[in-house]
Amino acid sequence: MEIILATKVGFCFGVKRAFNLALKTSKAVRPCQVLGPLVHNESVIRKLQESGVEFINSLDEAKSGVIIIPTHGEDPEVLQRIKEMGIKMVDATCPLVKNVQDLTKDLHEKGNQIIIIGDKEHKEIRSIQAVIKRRGIIIDSEEEAFRLEIKNKSLAIIAQTTQNPVKVKEIIRVLKKRFKNLKFYNTICPSVSAYQEGLKELALRVDLLLIIGSKTSANTNRLVEIAKAVGKPVYHIENASQLKKKRFLNVKTLGIATGTSTPDWLIKEVIQKLKSYAP
Repeated sequence: MEIILATKVGFCFGVKRAFNLALKTSKAVRPCQVLGPLVHNESVIRKLQESGVEFINSLDEAKSGVIIIPTHGEDPEVLQRIKEMGIKMVDATCPLVKNVQDLTKDLHEKGNQIIIIGDKEHKEIRSIQAVIKRRGIIIDSEEEAFRLEIKNKSLAIIAQTTQNPVKVKEIIRVLKKRFKNLKFYNTICPSVSAYQEGLKELALRVDLLLIIGSKTSANTNRLVEIAKAVGKPVYHIENASQLKKKRFLNVKTLGIATGTSTPDWLIKEVIQKLKSYAP
């Protein structure tokens, strides 16, 4: 069985930056605490815990030392509370997410109604909403765009950084039919788009697509959706222990793609186990 990797695999820039920041900080300050998951990948979380990084779910659990803000950003009120508590803070928010927060705030202050295309419960969306006092409207489908009722306001449309550009384009198409005073700001991460395009190109060359990444990862789940949409058999795993040898019977070419928070060591473990299946 031939194994072909997508053109983009492993950590994206934002995840690599956050991971290295957490490791560096844990060596310098203890306790080193992350407020929520740093990224959406269980293997990465375990690796950081082994390095002495602690994970807390709320500031009520915080001790002295340092608190790291995860890649998806945080509510400005939470950041202010950390300062008031006198605890050192390291901001590992992805620079692109931070840019989207700043853009959203600026557009809101100029009087626009903010429309956010994304997953309502995702931490990134909640952090973006927080900078405008949760006054944005979140939609995630063409149906929701059809039902939207807004009068006498200019609309500023942004997207969750991990959204599928094709899906966003369809939602924008619906909105443009219904509203005249509208402008779309493309806030989709170029790196995420590169992973998605790499997957589409890979699908043309293989019999089966194996996607490695957490089921809690929005961008990984997006890859699974895209793979199914192009009609290619897809197998989604989080780690090597979930591989089943029978899934690869009669597969001549296997394509491997990953989410942006899937670490290199996990990819290597999966490939090593796949190679052990060879007769």
